[in-house]
Amino acid sequence: MDLSLKCAVVIGTSQVNVCLLRKKRKKYLVESVAFYDFDKEKEIEDIIYNVSEHLPKGILTNISLRHQSVIEHIYFYKSNADVRSNVFKDLKRDYEIELKNYIIDFEEGKAGDVKIVYVVAIPRNVFEFFYGFFEKSKKFRLYGFETHSVSLRRSIREFLGNGYMLSCAMFSDYSIISALKDDVVLAMRKLRYSWDELVRSLGNSGGVSLDKAKELLRNKGLKEPENGEEEDKLTYDGISNVFDQFAIEIQRTIDYITTVQKMGKIEKIVTIGEINKINKLDNYIAKLFSLETIKFQPQKLVEFGEDIDFSSLEHVNYLELCIGAALKEVR
Repeated sequence: MDLSLKCAVVIGTSQVNVCLLRKKRKKYLVESVAFYDFDKEKEIEDIIYNVSEHLPKGILTNISLRHQSVIEHIYFYKSNADVRSNVFKDLKRDYEIELKNYIIDFEEGKAGDVKIVYVVAIPRNVFEFFYGFFEKSKKFRLYGFETHSVSLRRSIREFLGNGYMLSCAMFSDYSIISALKDDVVLAMRKLRYSWDELVRSLGNSGGVSLDKAKELLRNKGLKEPENGEEEDKLTYDGISNVFDQFAIEIQRTIDYITTVQKMGKIEKIVTIGEINKINKLDNYIAKLFSLETIKFQPQKLVEFGEDIDFSSLEHVNYLELCIGAALKEVR
């Protein structure tokens, strides 16, 4: 078995992404990447079967899943608390679930005298539904099953290292804002606000097509207008107005960490995903929050195989997640 080659399968709400990643000493090579759109979950089985036809038998595979029924929560406990019993009790209270119907896992972190616990609860029927596709194929050797947020954190940590940062990811169908300190996730907010919604909002407010709205975001974006030209000012105002819906959520998360939980000060903001298509986004956010802002683009940090069609990457919804999922070590 080739332990240097791993497969990641990222399942979202309407698209499956697959990539093969090879570790070359301290560097990484993406040998292939593909995307498959779907309308109904039952179509995923055929997608996985088709994917398996092009893979070597027994390839190490990690699955990253986003599903509306999966629970993710962060709890704060005293340093001497029994985490396991508290997690089970609090999940049952907060979500009114039968614990026997869920697969529950958690990871512990620490900030000062407080235990910070990230909890995931996956309904057993959901796990069995997705896991079953891979077992049937006989091609995959599964060694991990995780959420999108875990895959994303691993990708950030690998390429940006540790630190006190705010991760602001916007994908085509949802957004997630997380406050991170080294390996510990301090706060997490999953939002329905998405890239597709931002584009629609801009199109509606400006009376332009979706394609034109995307073009404006790429070319004009949040670049401050020069020479007082009225058209540029109107475009800037329109884009900043629709983006500020997301900026408000960034501010709320910062306030929660610094004022409500009083867990320190965010040092930098990292932008991820489709949001990075907005021209001058990093300058705008840095000025708005007076924080260093970094565009996280792992496609510029890894090597790609000669056969990869780079134009197709435009249509891959979860590239950062795919790379992060493939980085998971085998234990």
